Amino acid sequence: MKTYTVADGLLRDGVNKIKRDSHGFLWFCTADGISRFDGIGMTNFTVADGLPNRFAEDFLETKSGIIYIATDKGLARLNPHGIRASTENPLFTVFLPDNPKAEKILTLYEDANNQVWVGTSDGLYKLIETGGQIAFELVPLGEPLGGSEADANTLFINAILKDRHGTLWIGTLGSGLFRLSPDGEVRRLTVADGLGDDRIADLLEDRENRLWATMRNGQISGLCLLDAEAIENPVKKCYSTKDGLPDNWIPNMLETSDGKFWLATTSGLCQWQGENSASVCKTYTAKNGLCDGTGSLVEDKDGNLWVGSDCGAQKIARYGFTTYGETDGLGSHFINSIFENAAGELFVSTKGNGRDVSRFDGDKFTLVKPILPSSPYYGWGWQQTVMQDSKGAWWIPTGAGVVRSPDNTSFENLANAALETVKTGAKVSEVFRVFEDSRGDVWISVAGSELWRWERARNIWHNYTPQVNFSKYRVGSAFVEDRSGNIWIGASSDHGDSALIRYRNGEFRVMTEAEGAPSGWIRDLFLDSRGRLWIASTNSGLWRLDDPNSDVFDFIKYMPANGLTSVSTSSITEDKFGRIYIGTWHGVDRLNPDTGQVENFTTADGLPASFVEVSFRDRRNNLWFGTHGGLVRFVPEPPRSREPPTMLITALRVEGEPQSVSVLGETAIPQLDLSSAQRQISVDFLGLGASLGEKLKYEYRFGESDWTATNERTINFANLASGDYKFEVRAQTADRIYSRPATVSFRIATPIWQRWWFIAAILILTAWAIYQFYKNRLARLLEMERMRTGIASDLHDDIGANLTRIALLSEVANQQAVNGSGKLMTSIAVIARESVASMNDIVWAIAPEHDSLLDLTRRMRQHAEEVFALRDIDLEFHAPTDSDLKLSVGVRRDVLLIFKEAVNNAARHSDCTKVAINFRVDKAVLFLQIKDNGKGFAADSENDGQGLRSMTRRARALGGDLTIKSNTGTTVKFELILVKNSRI
Repeated sequence: MKTYTVADGLLRDGVNKIKRDSHGFLWFCTADGISRFDGIGMTNFTVADGLPNRFAEDFLETKSGIIYIATDKGLARLNPHGIRASTENPLFTVFLPDNPKAEKILTLYEDANNQVWVGTSDGLYKLIETGGQIAFELVPLGEPLGGSEADANTLFINAILKDRHGTLWIGTLGSGLFRLSPDGEVRRLTVADGLGDDRIADLLEDRENRLWATMRNGQISGLCLLDAEAIENPVKKCYSTKDGLPDNWIPNMLETSDGKFWLATTSGLCQWQGENSASVCKTYTAKNGLCDGTGSLVEDKDGNLWVGSDCGAQKIARYGFTTYGETDGLGSHFINSIFENAAGELFVSTKGNGRDVSRFDGDKFTLVKPILPSSPYYGWGWQQTVMQDSKGAWWIPTGAGVVRSPDNTSFENLANAALETVKTGAKVSEVFRVFEDSRGDVWISVAGSELWRWERARNIWHNYTPQVNFSKYRVGSAFVEDRSGNIWIGASSDHGDSALIRYRNGEFRVMTEAEGAPSGWIRDLFLDSRGRLWIASTNSGLWRLDDPNSDVFDFIKYMPANGLTSVSTSSITEDKFGRIYIGTWHGVDRLNPDTGQVENFTTADGLPASFVEVSFRDRRNNLWFGTHGGLVRFVPEPPRSREPPTMLITALRVEGEPQSVSVLGETAIPQLDLSSAQRQISVDFLGLGASLGEKLKYEYRFGESDWTATNERTINFANLASGDYKFEVRAQTADRIYSRPATVSFRIATPIWQRWWFIAAILILTAWAIYQFYKNRLARLLEMERMRTGIASDLHDDIGANLTRIALLSEVANQQAVNGSGKLMTSIAVIARESVASMNDIVWAIAPEHDSLLDLTRRMRQHAEEVFALRDIDLEFHAPTDSDLKLSVGVRRDVLLIFKEAVNNAARHSDCTKVAINFRVDKAVLFLQIKDNGKGFAADSENDGQGLRSMTRRARALGGDLTIKSNTGTTVKFELILVKNSRI
């Protein structure tokens, strides 16, 4: 049993009614609103969310999926896509009857014809819907009897039922029970007709078509059986507290899917035992963990019973754990061993000052405290510590040896039985385990690392300690016999020398840890229904040996990677369906050996403690688990066809803003078109299994990608790229049944700058801009070329012609000069010729047809040949013969002037006979060298000052490197890196 209260999110501990919807959600009606339970948490709806009143009296989901909530101030219809506390799009629409006295809605009912009936504080109404509008149509029944608890002049409708004959039954509070026949005839039944009271609490038609009515604090009886077809005397029989009812106030009835009939009373829960039983009820109250005041009953999808009470909503698992403790007849809550005797009686021994033994009678335990010999302690072992052998003798280990009762000692006589200490011959007195094999022989392991067998037929004790190679710390911790009669012994130790031992045909085979035995303590050995051997150990998980009689030990191992909750296993049992139950330090794991599926049970499922030390299956196929917190019985459900879970999207947020999602959840969210700025998506989802609270696993994916597992119920995606997305999420049960995926589809728009037409437009604009740039640059280049051509032509044609005329006239004047004026005219002629030469260099430099390196080379060669030929100086000129390299105006001009200055200096001042010129371009580096074999010059020569400074200035302006060496001959070197700015 598990109770849900305000601490679990419930609006109020007092639950008036519990209803289940088509999804499997449970709805709890309280005095502060209504709570919806999804198996994990509560979703609450209150006045703040739009309910007209805080008192939620009833809940109805129609066959068409419409949800109505009955309140004390009208009928509220849920708008799934409404918004809480919104006036424009409210979560609830409220409807009221025209009669102010009928504003309190008490009960809702939908018949087989989809007609909704509304029971109010003043009359019965039919709910008529036309075009989305709701109207209340009053159903005339008769006048009140004046017994209403609220108002003597009102007809308080508290229960409605239409039976298989089409007759409508209407229970009132104080005015009796009305029967409305299909032909419209109305008849009232009251106490005078045999009812237990005129205050009707609930109506039910069972599977046998019997009609039941319960009373609200019935003065005569609390439950009546009716004959729906009888015209006269329809009340067949009534039951009261005299017949075994806990109380005559029975708010609710329920017939569950397994055929059980339950009554919720104000003094406990009644399980109907039948009309002919000594007591019609088996009652569960606060002593059983229930709240005494129960008011509402419902069954969930998995057959679990839910009880609404003043203490909260209480879940009673159909196939769950029943806990037993000291108040149920156990000696303590520390369970030591669980076993049956030859007659099939179930016994439990507990740890305490002695070895207390309790017997189970099907309902509770009876405790016996055997009179044991004085001993400082009674051992610390578990399982196989107490037994009643096949001859009826009791064996109980103590710190002073094992004691034994006479054969055929009954449980009732055990308390006073004469127990004697068995003399085995062991050196140590503390007995650790006791086990009887199929031959009736008894095996005993002693805490001092000894192993003994009592051969019953010969009454002889055999010491097998040397054969099993027990070490100082190794002790026999578990025994089992396989189908071939082999005895298996788990030999355990804390010092790394555990072993698995098989006794066959009088010989022992010892497998140590080094040879492949499990490590740690072997806490249990178990033989299943297929003859397979199972081994539980503290360090190695769970091991299985399929053929225990084989000479080859081929183990199958189960670890946490296979689904176990812990590597430390302590006990093993099996249900009648072949599923293996493993007690661990974290609860109970249920393994299906055929599929490998593992389900986990913990304290949340009803276990009193996490450490499950003992496991046992009785002959009635009940499973028993002993823990340090008490004993539990588990009735395993049979394997059945499991329905897949239901997967729902419960919330969706875009950039933190909630989107329209039904409060009931949706399996698919239609396509969302998001802007390019909406890149953060958050999705809440929920899986509903067959049982509320079932442990589900979740997986999600985008598109056709691989599924990703998650333990969360919210997935957040940030900074998603533009594109189309389909988000899918699915639930998986413990036995690997998948739900259909719930989906969210959305499209994130591409930013404007990433759209094809924008990119195309940018490319077109870029191409147009490049074209315009190229066109303008080409136009400027052509214009510059025309300008340079024009300047060159003007310099050559106009200024050059004028300078030439000056030179000619100067020569003429010089020839005709008198009085010594010839020298002046000669100077004028020289200056004019030099100006013409300089002008020719300028014209050559700016003329666009001379931009290539080859043109520069030709100009340099021409000048050098003209200068050195007049002075009979030999010339070696090494230069490129062909090059398409283009040079700028400034580079060509300054390089030429540096060259001419060096050539002129060599011709005029060096007195050389030979000049070698080397001019080349190598890897974007221009190299020029002029070397003569002349006399050189001194650094302070008056002839070199201005020329050398001019050469140095021009080289520095170009960013080049100029060096001049003059010893025996003069060498002028110039190097220039042709960067992009130097090229045209």
